[in-house]
Amino acid sequence: MLDTFRVGLLLTEQCNIECSHCWFSSGPDRRAHMELDEALDYIDQIKEIPSVKWISFTGGEPFLLPEMLVSVVDFASKRGFQTECVTNCFWAETEEGAVARLGELVDVGLDAINISADDFHQRHIPFRKVSNCYWAARRLGLKVVIMCAMAKSSTLRVQVIVRRLGDEGIHIVGEREPKVPVSALAVETGFTPVGRAAEIPKDEWLIGNSPVGGPCRVVLRDIGIAPDGRVLPCCSAASQVEYAAIGNAKEDRIGELVEKASQRPLFRILSREGPSGLAKLLGSKILTGYVGRCHLCHGVLTDPGLRHALLAFQPS
Repeated sequence: MLDTFRVGLLLTEQCNIECSHCWFSSGPDRRAHMELDEALDYIDQIKEIPSVKWISFTGGEPFLLPEMLVSVVDFASKRGFQTECVTNCFWAETEEGAVARLGELVDVGLDAINISADDFHQRHIPFRKVSNCYWAARRLGLKVVIMCAMAKSSTLRVQVIVRRLGDEGIHIVGEREPKVPVSALAVETGFTPVGRAAEIPKDEWLIGNSPVGGPCRVVLRDIGIAPDGRVLPCCSAASQVEYAAIGNAKEDRIGELVEKASQRPLFRILSREGPSGLAKLLGSKILTGYVGRCHLCHGVLTDPGLRHALLAFQPS
């Protein structure tokens, strides 16, 4: 069995905004969400998987469910998990207000906050709210990760975000080692043109910006659970392909589903070779035209010939 280290609970499909790059296609009109008792049951099930250290509460926008968010963070923390929340910061009207909101979560054990900031989000949300959330989190001692999605025409790049936040301690992942103590991490990636993001013109895709070859380091290690109970093999756009779902947590234990999935040729190939291994199985050597490994993975998983190719697969 692959060692699952994190589980993302997608508490809701709803978001207060409708970003054009969202592969999950979240928005104000999407209403599906987990019930509190379901989320607590999933956390208890996750406790049965010894390798899991982190639970991430995401969506959609999980801060649309403030009371539930406090309850699930409290429940997970008391069971020994490190906890993270993902947010677009829409709620951070002032820094003091953000301290109060995040303080409730810190009081029940929140460890980290994952902030989305980029041109896509800031078309809807003033950057000052990102700043309010960031500095509130720093004051409260939370670990902070800033996620920045970009297109070719993006101007709010990760370096600009760091400069506008005014914190020299933010380390941009992939750049040289920082000269000062790290206060936060910032990650910049090209958007994946899947879901609503598939409608973005191709001349905005950052093709070739990220590697498409090599093994996948997150499949069955960083899994997700959707509001309807579907257990997703990862937290990327490729996980939305129906063929990739590994079962439903309302019907079977999460640990058992992950164990069974780890024996499937599909996930064995992804873990060892990545989506390029599946492309090779399909007889395709064309790995161009993709923005990264997750985009290629979505492409091969939706190929109608994949099921037949896997049935004929003979492991070496």
